[in-house]
Amino acid sequence: MNITIDKTEVLRYLGCKGQTIDQTTEQAVEKGIAQLLAAAKPRYTYRVFETEFLPERAEVHLTGSGVCLQGEDIMRHLKHSPKCALLGATLGIEADNLIRIAQNTGMLEAVVLDACATDFIEKVCDKAEEEIIALAEKEGFSTTFRYSPGYGDLPLEVQPTVCAALDTLRRIGVTVSDSLIMIPRKSVTAVIGFTTEASENPAPCESCTMREKCEFRKRGTACGR
Repeated sequence: MNITIDKTEVLRYLGCKGQTIDQTTEQAVEKGIAQLLAAAKPRYTYRVFETEFLPERAEVHLTGSGVCLQGEDIMRHLKHSPKCALLGATLGIEADNLIRIAQNTGMLEAVVLDACATDFIEKVCDKAEEEIIALAEKEGFSTTFRYSPGYGDLPLEVQPTVCAALDTLRRIGVTVSDSLIMIPRKSVTAVIGFTTEASENPAPCESCTMREKCEFRKRGTACGR
């Protein structure tokens, strides 16, 4: 998979936007990028389902998947979408192992690797989304932005059924713990609507349950693009 980790984005995740970077940090970022690109095994999978809306229960059912998306926010997000794609992506256990080893040797290295991995998994999702957008366009649809469990009032509890519908364990080696943590840790699931109208959704920040605690918002930026 031909993906480049963006050094500028890594520095943004580290809170260094617009600042002069010392040589130690710059070298750590360059080393982290090289290490992660060498070690990680990025993979993704997706499936498209028809949607069924139950507004009285604030639920969107994905036909034939066993997935029930609950919440007013996801209802609004998909309200013009007769179909949607479920997406799963990961950097593989190799990325987790690299970060874990770094935590035992030096926190700067570990923090930098984590920031590199955050940009890397976003790039993997972007790559998958390009394919999903192309598929939607062939069918005459536009697409919504990626919406993950934990955004807005879409509960993390849906994660196991999303992963089961995608067969992520077999396809990309991703499972979900009893505490709803994805393993490997640098993994993502998301919903992308195949929409018939221009999106009226709020920006992702306004739908995110972490918006009041988010370090990016405090610095006047955002985790998404």
